[in-house]
Amino acid sequence: MIHERAARRLLLCCKENGGLFIKFGQSIAVQSSLLPPPFRKELSVLYDNAPSVAVSEIVPVIERGFPGRTLDDLFVDFSPEAVASASVAQVHTARLRSDPSQVVAVKVQKPEIKLQIGWDLFAFRACAHLIEYAFDVPIMWSVDEIERRLREELDFEREAGNSELAGRDLDTLADRWLRRVVYIPKVFWEATSREVLTTEWVDGTSLVHPQKLATEGWSNKEIMQQMVALFAFQIFVAGNVHGDPHPGNLLVRQNPNNSYWREPQLVLLDHGLYVRESRLFRRQYAEFWRSAMIGNKQSMANIAESWGISDAGMFSSMVSLKPPILGGHHRVPTDSDKGESKRAYEQQMEVKRRTIAALRESSSLPPELVFVTRNMNIVRANNQSLGTPVNRVQILGQYAALGLRRMLIDEALSSDRRYSGARGVLPSRDTLLSRVVGVVAGEWSYVTFRLALWVAGAGMAVYGVWARIWSAVTGIPRIKDLDGVMDEAMRRAMEKKLGYQIDTSLLYA
Repeated sequence: MIHERAARRLLLCCKENGGLFIKFGQSIAVQSSLLPPPFRKELSVLYDNAPSVAVSEIVPVIERGFPGRTLDDLFVDFSPEAVASASVAQVHTARLRSDPSQVVAVKVQKPEIKLQIGWDLFAFRACAHLIEYAFDVPIMWSVDEIERRLREELDFEREAGNSELAGRDLDTLADRWLRRVVYIPKVFWEATSREVLTTEWVDGTSLVHPQKLATEGWSNKEIMQQMVALFAFQIFVAGNVHGDPHPGNLLVRQNPNNSYWREPQLVLLDHGLYVRESRLFRRQYAEFWRSAMIGNKQSMANIAESWGISDAGMFSSMVSLKPPILGGHHRVPTDSDKGESKRAYEQQMEVKRRTIAALRESSSLPPELVFVTRNMNIVRANNQSLGTPVNRVQILGQYAALGLRRMLIDEALSSDRRYSGARGVLPSRDTLLSRVVGVVAGEWSYVTFRLALWVAGAGMAVYGVWARIWSAVTGIPRIKDLDGVMDEAMRRAMEKKLGYQIDTSLLYA
């Protein structure tokens, strides 16, 4: 009862203040595995059902973006009520005046948001200062980048460009399967301005409603395979990454490209918050993942050091969102285990100490890393909310291998191979040899990366079978991976200290 009351009060606070408070509530809802279940249940309405304003208040917003034209000049059958509402805008359905057969989604910026965003960001910066001072956790290094990205969200023409770029990336860089199972709605530029975005209306079921997805017969495993693959593709292959993939920005519908059997198609919405990775960052990030998978600690240390991080092991845990290996057993701790709470507390303190040390060395961190890590964290939470049907690390690794291979081969075949800083223009024979060596190196990197992924997957499968047999024979519960071991230890310690039952259905990734 107390947690339900607290969650309702927090929801009311977010609704009353609007703006970035809505984003704050969304963040809690999507990453609430260590909070009581009522918080997730109550705050999930903020994904697409935040407070909206009357249509009479948004008509001036629409019309000032199209001088000399009225709402009726642009649209037919404009819905009097918003069909969705979030932090900075609300969505109405309509038909284009220029093509009445085309149903569209009209996203309109809320009238007060331009004034409110300045005060909200001031409050955000003040809270960041307070947290850093009170808890000795260095986070101010990320504030400027976050503020800049959040202000970019207010430019809907930029969002329209992000949407079209994401679509082109799928068309030109993705494999045939990913192109078929992911869809990005078309933008109608003639009805788009800095405060109004008009896109194709797509019917589908939001990931905010997992029970409805189950009722409609969709496979959580297929949905999550598509989702993790999409964002892994953006991170490691395309280099243009959606920064806010929470459940309200993802729809599932029957794939219109498949008329033979039921197949889900993922529809990606809300492209306001994007980060464009530099080629150097994308290559280093993919190489870091490869080094972590094959156990090349020296390569990990070199990349981490180039980013100003001395603890490569802790950094690996931070970027892959898996707990660091701190020792201990793979058995789930039981109540009879002496000293288990003490060990869990000591492990948490070590994680905190190493995390703070890593963050203090953050001045050289690539700015892209903040939002790439945010993307991965939200996708991890989405996977958890659907029961962890897929191994996201395997899928991320597969696309990291693919992205790294493409970059290495592109570099091998680049015209830059014809030049040497010491020798100038190289002879054709040397240029050809250099390119062959580069292509072979790219293919070798790909083969060894995929082999490491296969070995890791096979090892986890064998361990899972052995764990089930051991559990059946001994009656001792087992958890399938180190994430589970750490989460279970922390869960038990928190239950004893805080006195509430944690929703363990979201703890395993």
